[in-house]
Amino acid sequence: MIKLLDFHQDPPRNYGKSRVSKFLYYIVMIGCGGNGGYAVQRITKMLYAFNNVRSFLMLADPDTVEEKNLLRQPFIPSDIGKKKSDVLAKRYGSTYGLKIGSFSEAYIESVEQLESLFSHTDYLHTDGMFIQKVLIGAVDNDFSRKIMNDYFEKTDDLIYIDAGIEGVYLPESGQKPEEQWTEEETLEHLDSGYSGQVVVGVKKKGMVVLPPLNGVYPIDAKKDAIPPSHSCGVEPYQPQRMIANEMAAFQITTVMNELFAANSILVHVLNFNSKTGNSRPTYVEEVLLRPASSVGESDASAPAPDPADEHEETENEELAEDTADAVLVGQ
Repeated sequence: MIKLLDFHQDPPRNYGKSRVSKFLYYIVMIGCGGNGGYAVQRITKMLYAFNNVRSFLMLADPDTVEEKNLLRQPFIPSDIGKKKSDVLAKRYGSTYGLKIGSFSEAYIESVEQLESLFSHTDYLHTDGMFIQKVLIGAVDNDFSRKIMNDYFEKTDDLIYIDAGIEGVYLPESGQKPEEQWTEEETLEHLDSGYSGQVVVGVKKKGMVVLPPLNGVYPIDAKKDAIPPSHSCGVEPYQPQRMIANEMAAFQITTVMNELFAANSILVHVLNFNSKTGNSRPTYVEEVLLRPASSVGESDASAPAPDPADEHEETENEELAEDTADAVLVGQ
């Protein structure tokens, strides 16, 4: 377990004159589609329930709600044509009486843009309180993930939570008519789109405590070299399953719940399969006890099985196979 207060017990030169006793969570979420939209639902309800936890939530997504989004994202017909981040900020801010900001003017395509989303903090400072920045990535491309990873490397203090899910397999990238699919292609289609992962990176006082997404599942910046604002029509639409979006959002919420309840982090990686409902965590202790040279190697995403669950070993191996090849899609 990582206890955030452990990093603030000595009289700090970098964080003010008094010792930190409380945290204000400044949360920026990039992406408000499937994973992000459902995460907003849960996080805002949690912020309302934890009324003793100070927080500020900023949502960033310039995408417009389309009719097809109604099938697997938390929007209703009257939202069509409106900006996703604006809709969610207004809806859940008014529902729970929360301060929620939204940025819908453009995609976040630079570290400077991302830094600006964390800049509205002057009025939040109080004596004995530390503003803990939390970045949640719920995007569907590695270009945006690269920006978030660059920001993680640049900043001295950040919790970076990234969620990604596997896209549904479509033969020939969706160009092959369904009636022409082979039996093998049909079976692969039916079994795909259920797995995913959530990775928690932590940096405190300039030290990487838990490696971010790129240290576990390396980001392929070449695959998504074109910024989201210029990539329309470049690649075919890859569908996702609502149940995978829901489970990714739930896994994000479990991490946030521990932050709000105990200012702590329990897990580094959560691999899941929404078809079976299974989840395999890599606990913080498993990462912190490894030699520094091994962190980020291929075994970082393959936690040792719990001895108490030996009867589930075969099932866990199947889940690991599912998640090992998961496509980092995410939104």
